[in-house]
Amino acid sequence: MPHAPSDLNKIESLCQIIADLRGPEGCPWDKEQDHKSLAAYAIEESSELAEALETGHDPHICEELGDVLFQVILHSQLAQERNAFTLADVIHGISEKIVRRHPHVFSDLKVNGSDEVLKNWDEIKKLEKQNSKSLKKSSAIEVPDGMPALQRAAKIGAKTKKMKFDWTTSSEVLNQLKLEIAELEFAIQKNDPSELDHEMGDVLFSAAQLARHLNLDPESSLRNANRRFLSRFDKMLDIGQINIEQFTLFTAEKKEQLWTMAKKFLKSTASK
Repeated sequence: MPHAPSDLNKIESLCQIIADLRGPEGCPWDKEQDHKSLAAYAIEESSELAEALETGHDPHICEELGDVLFQVILHSQLAQERNAFTLADVIHGISEKIVRRHPHVFSDLKVNGSDEVLKNWDEIKKLEKQNSKSLKKSSAIEVPDGMPALQRAAKIGAKTKKMKFDWTTSSEVLNQLKLEIAELEFAIQKNDPSELDHEMGDVLFSAAQLARHLNLDPESSLRNANRRFLSRFDKMLDIGQINIEQFTLFTAEKKEQLWTMAKKFLKSTASK
């Protein structure tokens, strides 16, 4: 039977723990997993880390960084088992890439400010892709498929902006968003599922572009909205001194009354 390492402060100990989970006497669930089955967990853990970073709560950040690190080492372990690559290869690859993309730090290249750094970064990335042996076919606008959809939409817009294919002002984007909402309203009247999906996608895409023009991260804005909703919902139950089952039985008017009270309470406490 495997034994837990005596020193849990070392990354080697975490590597051993993960190897043991995958070993002959390891966890049945862990032994069944592969890269594809674990992909959703990688996205989930990354999202939870982003949320922790936004809250600024250090113990939460520390915990979520650990969860992301677990994913990195777990996938490296899976790759090592099939003789593809190791954690050392992952570390070497990212170290080499960061050094290569920062010649103004690790070489004698001179730059004038962050804008020039980003310009050089893009040029180096383009050169890397030209020299890449990867056979993966991608769009002319390269944005990671696994990125959250709103964030990916904003990234697409940022890419096309560099090609001078973008709105000039936020007012123009807002008008486009209003147009897309009008088209969605028409699709709702027709009640065609395919058209509804199409128009809703256009509304969300345009909303992401408006956020970008307002210098906002749409993914972060939506996470904040989610947190506000959950806080208000919990406060409704608290104010009413009720549970979920009791709340479900309330009339729409009573629920709206509690919602308004919760919003006012949280707004007043936030301003103090």
